[in-house]
Amino acid sequence: MRIEGNYKDDGYATIRGLIPPEVAANLFRQIELDLSAAGKSFDTFAKPHPLSKKQTIDISGHFYRPLTTFLWGLTPIVSELTGADLLPSYDYFRIYGKDDICRVHSDRPSCEHSVSLTLVYSDGVPWPLEVGSVPVKGEGPCVDDFGDEPFTAVEMQPGDAVLYRGIDLRHGRMTPNPNQWSAHLFLFWVERGGPFEQHAFDEQRLRSELKRVSNLDV
Repeated sequence: MRIEGNYKDDGYATIRGLIPPEVAANLFRQIELDLSAAGKSFDTFAKPHPLSKKQTIDISGHFYRPLTTFLWGLTPIVSELTGADLLPSYDYFRIYGKDDICRVHSDRPSCEHSVSLTLVYSDGVPWPLEVGSVPVKGEGPCVDDFGDEPFTAVEMQPGDAVLYRGIDLRHGRMTPNPNQWSAHLFLFWVERGGPFEQHAFDEQRLRSELKRVSNLDV
């Protein structure tokens, strides 16, 4: 594992090799196999999303517990990388299709410390995450670009991740996805004793998801 950048000073850093690429590929494959065993497919979870131009395939860790276990297991290392005592909030798996984007936005309080982890590119072409440079306060609207704000584009290979302060820095993927599809895992934490500690384990999101979705016992 290799760290590029200064998280404390810049609000983001790149983590090269957060997990081995073989683990990233097999995590994707395991999700696919478990869905198949349950009589489902990725398309079962396709839905419109305000951040995207097209439908994305989203699976919440609240409904696929291996993702939650993955989030909890990464907590000690992300705590070390951030220099903060963290508690896990939530995570989710997403597949973006060809030419899709992720509109520029900032996140809600449960995303105090965030990780965007690349799992698989169908065609092996890196699709950068873009991170702004001007701090914001809390969740912001989805927009198509950064305007005049300087930003950095971070390319990732499978197993690489970007660690960023999701509530403080705007981020997105303005460049259309060059792959037929790409698979990613997004993971979030809050600080123990901090202003957002009430979002640990994100029970509010869980209740909301339970109202929206049923019978997702994969």
